[in-house]
Amino acid sequence: MESNLPLDGSVEKLLSNTDSKNFMKTAEGFCLFGGYLNYDITLRLNSKFNIGKRINSQIRTSVGGMAANSASIAASLGSKAILFSSIGDDEIGRYLKLNLEKFGVNTSYLDLQKGLKSPHCIIQVESDGQRTIISEKINFNYSKIVQFISQNSNKIRIIYLDGYRFLDCDLLLEISKETGIPVIIDLDGYEGHDIDLEKLSYFNTIILNKYLLKQLTDNVSLEDNGHYFRCLSSNKVICTCGEDGVETLFNGHFTKIPAPKVDVVDTTGAGDTFAGAYLHGLEKDTPFLENVENAVKIASRSTSYDGSLGLLLENLVKFD
Repeated sequence: MESNLPLDGSVEKLLSNTDSKNFMKTAEGFCLFGGYLNYDITLRLNSKFNIGKRINSQIRTSVGGMAANSASIAASLGSKAILFSSIGDDEIGRYLKLNLEKFGVNTSYLDLQKGLKSPHCIIQVESDGQRTIISEKINFNYSKIVQFISQNSNKIRIIYLDGYRFLDCDLLLEISKETGIPVIIDLDGYEGHDIDLEKLSYFNTIILNKYLLKQLTDNVSLEDNGHYFRCLSSNKVICTCGEDGVETLFNGHFTKIPAPKVDVVDTTGAGDTFAGAYLHGLEKDTPFLENVENAVKIASRSTSYDGSLGLLLENLVKFD
């Protein structure tokens, strides 16, 4: 499925400052994304609003969810992204499916659950761009993604999972060990105060943010927590740190990559944008640190737009 996003629009401009000329290329294999797809309702509020009184605020609706956002970014960059998630057989579900297809995401394998409504997510954005998220849970079914892998294992490049799938993804990790297909996990959404490090060692790349890092280790520095991740020395560990960029651990080496300075409008989906861009570069065999730098630039600039996929939505509005 070809993306409807024009390559002469601002997405190409977004990539014009990256170091890799081949970063934005059409993929040869499939990238599978498993996890959340929901209907985002975003409103901007001042944290000092008066409770009990009417509040005038701009309200926007859009496609949302970690897996859906990351798949949309990867697809817009040229990856053959297939999304595996669950939605209801309602008008919202049809809206989500249509808009994902505009971004170039293959929605053929979505689990349309009859008689159920599609999950909603309410996002409150503060004046400084930070946000609070309230999301409904989804009933994720692994049967479609497992069946697809069994029939197309030689055509699959990478599997992405969001953090909500960590506790129930053992079968996919077994398949990964058998087939050699790398699995990436973005742990945003994981709610435990400790984590199975042996299980983490089966992932090619582990992405987490500084809040989860503190939750797990009582420290927000990946460099100071090198001992915690010692058993993951052969894995790629990436901690996203908002406006401070990202920190990485790979082969025992710590690296800090700063983020470009931008005018922040909304940070919603910035981590998902990073993950989608990083996965695309990993698929194209972009060297690790170069890939991370490119993904940081894209994620940083995405915060200059409203909503989790504001960058892509603005392009579709301009060029439709």
